Amino acid sequence: VLDGRADLGIATLPSRVAGLVGRDLFAEPYVLAYPAGHPCPRSLPMIDWHENCSAETKLWLARQAWIPPGDIQVEDDGVVVSMVGYGLGAAIVPRLTLADAPPKVAMEKLGEDAPMRHVGYVSTSEMLGSAVVRDLVGELRAHCAERFAAAG
Repeated sequence: VLDGRADLGIATLPSRVAGLVGRDLFAEPYVLAYPAGHPCPRSLPMIDWHENCSAETKLWLARQAWIPPGDIQVEDDGVVVSMVGYGLGAAIVPRLTLADAPPKVAMEKLGEDAPMRHVGYVSTSEMLGSAVVRDLVGELRAHCAERFAAAG
């Protein structure tokens, strides 16, 4: 975006890059993903996904005494969902990560104080008012609303 090769970029917010302006598209809570039917999901080994989470989320995770250190570390959210489905552990992930998860993956809310992932877009201040960015953001917002409605 800064180099002029794109008018808009999708980012986990806050994204502080000089010359770029960020705006929210949606916020979603983190949840505990675990193998469906497991009687005590919080007792499972933790699968640690190297997601770029906010400082607020990192602090929330650090305060949770029930979360064991990540026994298994992976780089991709699809791998996390697959491993959870095969019963290899549990993971804390953004809710939409589980939107298309197989039935063998269940989800548990983390409570009222659960951290949130904020997803948005970044652009230059000059491009924010352009028709192309405005139209694309409108489409993204409509798509996000549909996904959240489908995810429950």
